[in-house]
Amino acid sequence: MADHDATDWRDKLWTAHAPLFEGGLPFASGIGTLPVGWRELVESLCSRLAATGRVRVLRLENDRAALNVAWKTTSPHGVIEAEAGEIVARATARSACTCETCGLTASRYRTGFWMFAACPMHQRRGSVEIAPNWPTIRTTRAFVEGRSRIVACEVYDRGLDRFVAASPAVLGIKGSP
Repeated sequence: MADHDATDWRDKLWTAHAPLFEGGLPFASGIGTLPVGWRELVESLCSRLAATGRVRVLRLENDRAALNVAWKTTSPHGVIEAEAGEIVARATARSACTCETCGLTASRYRTGFWMFAACPMHQRRGSVEIAPNWPTIRTTRAFVEGRSRIVACEVYDRGLDRFVAASPAVLGIKGSP
């Protein structure tokens, strides 16, 4: 896909969801920095947040191969905040397992200090897979015998677009009871 096509989707996203971005400038929102492979998930995120009617997006950015979303509610409302938080968590997790180039299922890799999400076709030579893929994992901690321990885990299931229960050991998380 050509660079101008990538910009076009971001411009259309900005235009379609302008109220979601509080009338700020497109470059200030970070939209221009998002990889084209995340187009579908970013469009879905914006549509879902706009549907709540009470959320504003302050910034979207690629932060270490995972979508980082700064957002706020226009008026305090616990249910809306929980719903928006879940929408953002799912989009962040999905980005961490979506190729930044083509949008297919991916893993996160690093080369030196640079991190990226890539499918096998777009993985760069010499890169090392990052495991566990923390943006796709949610943990619940509790004090057990006086120490903070992970007592439950959920992992993002890309096919179901939701978090599902998982064993910490299966996810490669050490030190949980």
